[in-house]
Amino acid sequence: MITSSGIVHAQTWTTPDGFLSVTPPNPETFVAVPSPPEPFLGLWVSGDEATRLGVMKTEIPIHIKIKQSSAEEGLAEEIGGKVTRLPTKQVAGYEVWQMKAKGASAEITQAIVRHDGTIYKIMAATVGQNPDEQTIDQFIGSLVISQPARTVPPGTATSPGESNADLDGGLDSHNLSKSIGGFAALLGIGLLIYFVTRGKNK
Repeated sequence: MITSSGIVHAQTWTTPDGFLSVTPPNPETFVAVPSPPEPFLGLWVSGDEATRLGVMKTEIPIHIKIKQSSAEEGLAEEIGGKVTRLPTKQVAGYEVWQMKAKGASAEITQAIVRHDGTIYKIMAATVGQNPDEQTIDQFIGSLVISQPARTVPPGTATSPGESNADLDGGLDSHNLSKSIGGFAALLGIGLLIYFVTRGKNK
């Protein structure tokens, strides 16, 4: 089945471009938002509206390098808290940066992967209560990439900091990296999602 925001199979949800898939959360406790606001491609909200799980993407110049530390700084500024760097993992030849930010009233865990000029982010935001770590870990950990990285030597992986099309080129941009780390964080925890969800379910 193809929806306006993604492709839904029996056990997975896939981005419209087919690049990556995730396993949606339990439909008994989460509601899928039919037409999520940009930059979300897929969005699921818990029944108590405290947890939002989403997949989003944004475009960047293909030859610009990004810094992991700057992306973490951007997320920390957006949420007004501190960031913990989680272990980087490799999926289909791509490095996936993972980080967790905790603020006064919200916590965000996210994974970032880059494919040429596109940044994909898998994000879990919890507001006003302790996060459901098991559900969050299962959602983010379910990431599958269907298009293996190109021009990558065996045993290595393409980092989000580098373009898959040109591993040696590009200029670093601290501000761009910060914006990548923080983009959609406030949207993920804000009341906008609450109103969008209510409107879609009436």
